Amino acid sequence: MEIERKFLPLHLPENLESYPHRTIEQGYLCTDPVVRVRRSGEKFTLTYKGGGMMARREENLPLSEEGYRHLVAKADGNIISKVRYCIPYGRYTIELDVFAPPFAPLIMAEVEFPSVEEAEAFVPPDWFGTDVTFDPAYHNSNMSKRTVGREVPQIQPGIYRHFKGNLYEVLGVASHSETLEPMVVYRALYGEGGLWVRPAAMWNETVEREGKKYQRFTYLETEKT
Repeated sequence: MEIERKFLPLHLPENLESYPHRTIEQGYLCTDPVVRVRRSGEKFTLTYKGGGMMARREENLPLSEEGYRHLVAKADGNIISKVRYCIPYGRYTIELDVFAPPFAPLIMAEVEFPSVEEAEAFVPPDWFGTDVTFDPAYHNSNMSKRTVGREVPQIQPGIYRHFKGNLYEVLGVASHSETLEPMVVYRALYGEGGLWVRPAAMWNETVEREGKKYQRFTYLETEKT
């Protein structure tokens, strides 16, 4: 059974390189249930994880390097690479992960516990920041499915006309919290002025209607008249 809590540290501790650390690389053959292969230093494992957030079943089997390389080549989504620092904290060990691209500059701290009761009673140090134990977005298995590294289309804020005639004001381009896909945030300049989001990849598309081609949105100006 794996029982752990996860946090997003506010900063890296001093003298980080003085703590034991190793490079971890891992890929996911399946995310429901989780089936993962990992290289940690010179150790290779195949892991099964059951459902759950703070506490869930975990089974580990040893792999050869050849077996790992064969399986990681079949992994879906992102291969996750990070450096893990092991920092003593009272009776516990903080496992501080510093992620490599495409997830840099993400850092995450994990602490494992022998029981749910100890996990719930744990008082983290001040530098630990936000507790994301129950946020599935920070499970590495879900991170492996995110769309990352995609070029963000150049879409400037301002007024646009939709090819059907209505006017909209683009407020900016945001990132989807789960997939990191660029999303245009805009509001209608008619009716109740509702807020909308649309994948940025669709914004500059050309559409066809009644045999004619139109720009989906045409930029007009930066200020409303």
